[in-house]
Amino acid sequence: MPSLTTREYNTTTGAFVGNISSLSFGRITVGTHSPVKVIDFAFTGVTSISNVKLGILSSGGVVVNDNPQGISADGSASNGNFGVMHTTAFNIAIAQGPLTRHFAGLNVSLTASDPKNVIVGERTDTESQFVYLDMQLGANDRGVAAGLYKVFFDFD
Repeated sequence: MPSLTTREYNTTTGAFVGNISSLSFGRITVGTHSPVKVIDFAFTGVTSISNVKLGILSSGGVVVNDNPQGISADGSASNGNFGVMHTTAFNIAIAQGPLTRHFAGLNVSLTASDPKNVIVGERTDTESQFVYLDMQLGANDRGVAAGLYKVFFDFD
């Protein structure tokens, strides 16, 4: 049976910080970006993984993207409020943020084939690429919010 572990990395050094079960972006001032979070996904109980994608199933009331622009091959947009980028090797310039690629919207179908997912890719047979996440709040985004990301993947 496959198992997934989410691992966090230091944004300054790329050093492994620890395994996590949730992300906290902390306090974010309206109109600014949160600090970037760097994570990856490690898989056990499988020989290999492929087709790794990340989607947002719930945004906690924050608009993910009301008018996606510049959609790239991985499904990310050049605008939006939930930043997402990925690389095979840790990239300190990206980790220092803010991110320039974003989710194009919510995954409303809750499926791996939803066009709003971002294709993350793999860096080894059992590890995803490094994933960089941030978020920006608009003028109407106040108070506490909790979102939900989901990882989709194929395995052997």
